[in-house]
Amino acid sequence: MKTRHIIAIIGCVLILAAGLIAGCTDSATPAGKATPPAVPTDNVTGVITPSATLPTVTTPSTAPVTTATLYLNSTSNGKIVTIPAGERVLVRLPENPTTGYTWNVTSSRGIAIISDTYTAPDASLAGAPGYHEWILAPETVDTYLFKTVYLRPWVGATSTDDTYSLVIQATKD
Repeated sequence: MKTRHIIAIIGCVLILAAGLIAGCTDSATPAGKATPPAVPTDNVTGVITPSATLPTVTTPSTAPVTTATLYLNSTSNGKIVTIPAGERVLVRLPENPTTGYTWNVTSSRGIAIISDTYTAPDASLAGAPGYHEWILAPETVDTYLFKTVYLRPWVGATSTDDTYSLVIQATKD
């Protein structure tokens, strides 16, 4: 009987040690995660124009995915963005799928969604929100619409759902 208890205790200690070694309890921000720069806007017209190329966008594993010319978040909702054709736009919005809410995207034909990823929160709190990122690339010179609705898919869209829309104008270089 004592042998079973000792084996169980040793097993628990080994599992705890493996978790600590793997970094399961680390709540620090992973190396290589940078806060994106502020979005420059023209306060008179509400048009957003790129001012500098962003650094390489990384996933939680810090593996390079791609680069974007312009970073946008919820403050750019309803804006018009002008970028040179061939450039990319990164849109990052908070999301909390643990509550059942996710972003449902619709976009114009001709705008490629290069990347569509959800990143879980760094916090170890249950129910903490993460963020959803899309990297968009207009295929030709034209005007495109990117729209998304924050909803519970099994409930369907309602008039109280949060929405995000963005008009992307791709111009000649």
